[in-house]
Amino acid sequence: MISFFGIVSSTFLAIWHLFLHWLGIFAAPIEEPEMFWIIIPIWINWFFTEFFQEKHGTGFGNAISNGAIAILASVDWARYMYRLFADGIIRLAFGVFVKFFVAAAVFVYGVYVIILGIKTKKIVFFIGKIRWVTYILLMVTPVIYNVIRLDVQTLMAVILFFPLYYWIIEIFDMIAPEPNVYRESPKS
Repeated sequence: MISFFGIVSSTFLAIWHLFLHWLGIFAAPIEEPEMFWIIIPIWINWFFTEFFQEKHGTGFGNAISNGAIAILASVDWARYMYRLFADGIIRLAFGVFVKFFVAAAVFVYGVYVIILGIKTKKIVFFIGKIRWVTYILLMVTPVIYNVIRLDVQTLMAVILFFPLYYWIIEIFDMIAPEPNVYRESPKS
């Protein structure tokens, strides 16, 4: 019979390995530097939007811009996969179709966020938030670039540690000083 300690330690080890895998997703551009061409704009956009636009909440204009970054990333993913296919590096297989489908789904998501923002639908404050958009793009890009495998372990790590990602940024947001942008901007 398995002891309680054995179950707890096995569970802890499994979560620890998932955590390390999750950190590996963030470090993936080191293995494939070409990925930096899309990752760097995603990070820069996240930083400026998070701390200079959305510190006090997402606006319709912010959400529209966030949808645009999702579209740009999905176009980059499709471009990358098409180049690999055209160069004969990959062939059309189920995994490649899944990646093209994911790129198309993120493209549609970006368009949907833009449309909701233009129509001033309040749900866009949630689904168009830069933290969500950035997280999706940062987690999917290494899969598209063939650095991280799309498997159950990756999906579990991405889902399980999203709250950690979210709250680390939230805590940093709370302790970071108020940008001058908020003090100097006229109230609308």
